[in-house]
Amino acid sequence: MMQSTPLKKPGISPLRADIILLTVTLIWGGTFPVLKLLVVAMSPFYLVAVRFLMAFAILTPFALANRHRLDVRTWQVGVGLGLLLWGGFLSQTVGIQYTTASKAAFITALSVVITPVFSTLLLRKRPGSAALLGVVLATVGLGLLTLDFSQPLALHKGDLLILLCAFLYALQIIAVDYYGASLDPLMLTWVELGTVAVVGLVVAMLREPMPRLDTPGLWGGLLYLALFATAAAQYLQIRVQPYTNPTRVSLIFSLEPVFAAILALMILGEQLPWLGQIGAGFMLMGVVVSELGDRV
Repeated sequence: MMQSTPLKKPGISPLRADIILLTVTLIWGGTFPVLKLLVVAMSPFYLVAVRFLMAFAILTPFALANRHRLDVRTWQVGVGLGLLLWGGFLSQTVGIQYTTASKAAFITALSVVITPVFSTLLLRKRPGSAALLGVVLATVGLGLLTLDFSQPLALHKGDLLILLCAFLYALQIIAVDYYGASLDPLMLTWVELGTVAVVGLVVAMLREPMPRLDTPGLWGGLLYLALFATAAAQYLQIRVQPYTNPTRVSLIFSLEPVFAAILALMILGEQLPWLGQIGAGFMLMGVVVSELGDRV
């Protein structure tokens, strides 16, 4: 069992950390319309591999300039984080083939419920009453936003794989909270991204032939995914997450489908149904209750 996280360095307030993580979530929300445009040219396995390989390459010059900060512990933790992240992507990518997109989105976002449980069991960090109320509101909102209530809610093979993804994402949040404050964030991010890139590329090459990379607009979308949604976003998560609470982090990250719906409307013209709009409102309310309630 993990004990309490090492002492955090001063300099980043919890509110500032939450705002930065909210920006990260907005960036991740923008990946959905981009991914929808890119999957016509690349399979999900190669898309993940190339995305992380490019992100790893972007950070490499900065990592080499700071290579004296790379130690055995950073390698160990970085590889572990990378395997958790890749396992989440892999279980989600495979599982979504055997279930509906709406159920996959909802089950993935259940990490907002799983994270407080892991935080209590592994870190001995009990979430406050405001955070728990925020989790309840966000979970109700997630159901309204993502679930198709005309379909049965029974669990199938794909649903169980997506549930594994939610557990892995929750564990990644907990691991970043525990280790992120004691290790160099740049080097930890670099090792994490490199692990996902290597494992992802090997798995992709074993599954299918290399795709052609000459589709118009492909590299612009890949650059957005690699630079902003992967290299920058993963670095910022590792850099600031230890200065806030894991439960609030999971709540903030749960807003990703809300931002995705807003950006899909703006970019692709996809209209969110009224039930989904109510759900998005519940999720926003959950984050606000958690933020304000823990500070009064």
